[in-house]
Amino acid sequence: MLSISLLSSCAGKPPADLKPDSGPALTETDEAPLRADPLSEIVLDVPQRASQAVQVSDHPLLAPAVQVAMHERALERFFAPWKQVRASLSAKDISWGVRSLGSKQGYAENLQPYPQDRWAHVVALQDLPAYPSLSAAAITVRNTALRVLPSNRPFFLDPARPGEGFPFDYFQNTAVWMGTPVFISHASLDRAWYYVETAFANGWVRNEDVALTDRNFCAHYESKAMVALRKDETSLVGQGMFLGQTHIGAIFPLDSRSGQGFMVKVPVRDAAGRAKMALAELGYPQASRLPLPLTSRSVAELADAMSGQLYGWGGMFENRDCSSSMRDLFLPFGIWLPRNSSQQAKHGGEFISLEGMDVNAKLHTIRAQGVPFASLVWLPGHIGLYLGTDGRGDPLLLHNIWGVRTALPDGSEGRAVVGRLVISTLRPGEERDDVSRDNFLEKVRGLTLIGVKTPMLEK
Repeated sequence: MLSISLLSSCAGKPPADLKPDSGPALTETDEAPLRADPLSEIVLDVPQRASQAVQVSDHPLLAPAVQVAMHERALERFFAPWKQVRASLSAKDISWGVRSLGSKQGYAENLQPYPQDRWAHVVALQDLPAYPSLSAAAITVRNTALRVLPSNRPFFLDPARPGEGFPFDYFQNTAVWMGTPVFISHASLDRAWYYVETAFANGWVRNEDVALTDRNFCAHYESKAMVALRKDETSLVGQGMFLGQTHIGAIFPLDSRSGQGFMVKVPVRDAAGRAKMALAELGYPQASRLPLPLTSRSVAELADAMSGQLYGWGGMFENRDCSSSMRDLFLPFGIWLPRNSSQQAKHGGEFISLEGMDVNAKLHTIRAQGVPFASLVWLPGHIGLYLGTDGRGDPLLLHNIWGVRTALPDGSEGRAVVGRLVISTLRPGEERDDVSRDNFLEKVRGLTLIGVKTPMLEK
């Protein structure tokens, strides 16, 4: 049986067999809805810009009161780590990676077996007998990554197996953008790493990537007036000084507004490792006040700004996987989504189970009940945004996908790599003779209507 290779990003504490869910955009003109050129291994015979793939409008996708409530709750969640007074996780919780990976044959960056002395060293760096050794509010001052263990070096499984080896580093949990509040609960034995809890994931970060915040900083930084980035790789510059560069999904407090744009507060780290506030100017093409109006046109515009960006396992290389693409896409609209695909499906809104349906029934339900640009299509390990139907009536999905499983002539399994954010039908790769029909659809398990009966609004 053939299947799509679908990878979700795992925040916090994923099971051992669950993988974590900005690169150059595809070149297109504005004059005509160009279709994607055939990639090396997969043909995407649909326009690769959401604004061209389907009809869009300025009609609100949610009642204004619902979006306001979701926006308020999103900001509460964003700043929640600063309200913590103690670690919420046990030493067993934070060391799940040792139990999960310790019995597996790992491979290092040279694709040779992971050195035993390195493994022992990394495990010892956790200094678990002293956990929790700290209790401090902090903020990220650059883009960083939450790591499963305190090491930037990768831990791959067997590179000879399809869907393993590069880029699937099992020490990678998730990327975290600049300006994210965190709670520090522990330091590594060498003091080079902090274990932190964010509002959406936990893990080890480099010491130099965060700055400690005091009550005065938090009081002046926490705000209900926030500004969201609309472009990836946006440089933050203040008084001629480069302060950092970050991406869609990052938000910053508004300081002031002018005819040219916004002045936002940006966290920087002083020589003592403490957070200070700087100001950076962002033009209107680069940023907007939170929340953006939730319309199909606005969502499509932001999705188009991410179009074609390369797949990033757990946010590696500051790229995105399937669930981080959805999370970063919706936060500018004041909509908080969890970090992994199953949690997004089950807690992002009203979940409609498609379990037990045949392919035709699933397609009918998605067409009949799905709200274009405000519904998530979920299957175990993968998630994407339902855009509506194309001219043939086929549902279209915006999703960041690694690749499609194929059957090799000798009966073994292979991969046809996509490796980017794309728009496809629910039959990706089926133009190939070595990909079976309906396999993607057979795996689809649910449809989530964003903002409808959202569990986090009911709490």
